[in-house]
Amino acid sequence: MNVTYLSEESIFKDTVLAVGFFDGIHLAHQRLIEETIKIGKKLGKKTALLTFDVHPKTVLFDLEYQYLTPLPAKIKKLKKFALDDLYILRFTKKLASMDPHEFMERYISNAHTIVCGFDFKFGIRGSGNVDMLNASDAFETVVVDEITYHGFKVGSTHIRDLLHAGRVDEVEEILGHPYEITGQVIHGAKKGRMIGYPTANIDTTDYLIPRKGVYATKTLVDGVWYDSMSSVGHNPTLNCRSDLSVESNLFDFDQDIYGKEITTVFIKRLRDEIKFDQVDDLITQIDQDKQDTIEILKTHQ
Repeated sequence: MNVTYLSEESIFKDTVLAVGFFDGIHLAHQRLIEETIKIGKKLGKKTALLTFDVHPKTVLFDLEYQYLTPLPAKIKKLKKFALDDLYILRFTKKLASMDPHEFMERYISNAHTIVCGFDFKFGIRGSGNVDMLNASDAFETVVVDEITYHGFKVGSTHIRDLLHAGRVDEVEEILGHPYEITGQVIHGAKKGRMIGYPTANIDTTDYLIPRKGVYATKTLVDGVWYDSMSSVGHNPTLNCRSDLSVESNLFDFDQDIYGKEITTVFIKRLRDEIKFDQVDDLITQIDQDKQDTIEILKTHQ
């Protein structure tokens, strides 16, 4: 898959084009991408996907946005699909203020077929929609219908709500895989090793972090998966960090991995973050957390 960052003059050439933001690459996104590939094979045309480099809110409202899949992670996941091209459009205030007809003419009018979700919006204040795409004679439009899970629309908003609630096991069912965070191992207070549970502190820049608490997880280091348990929070008993941290204790592991990139996937939430009066009480609880994690991971593929 070729990856191209678009300038304002870039256009598409007779492709079957999926369009959207695709944060999370969840099951609805996957269906849309698979439909794009299917149509491309049927018509004998190249397939492509158009997305944006940042969420519009970061430009429109100057907000720090927390992603399910920051751009590097999104690119990595999209490369697993049989798409020919990935086009990344840099989102600017000029682009945000563009009339939807101008957006269509400039960026997607040369596509053979547009594939999008039923709720796709584009152009100034989201004034462009699927009806406008369907009305165009420049290309064919295929709209992928809504997918629901337990009565909720499968979408990034519902996934974010579940993560804020710590319900990572349900998120796995909507993503089609466990929620994951990839980042560089950074130095922390190193107090975990003092109680027999050293942790790898992950730089979680740009990621949406699940609700504070302790989780059964698995962690990927140098191509090898390790069972692990991870703490999300402020380490109130030993450290009282002001910033939110993600710290993973890897089982049967003793390597120096500072500076390395690792991936932690969240399988199930075990408990809330607790401030203990005595360190011994913390150790007893962590011992139990490890046993609970081992039992959970025995049944998780």
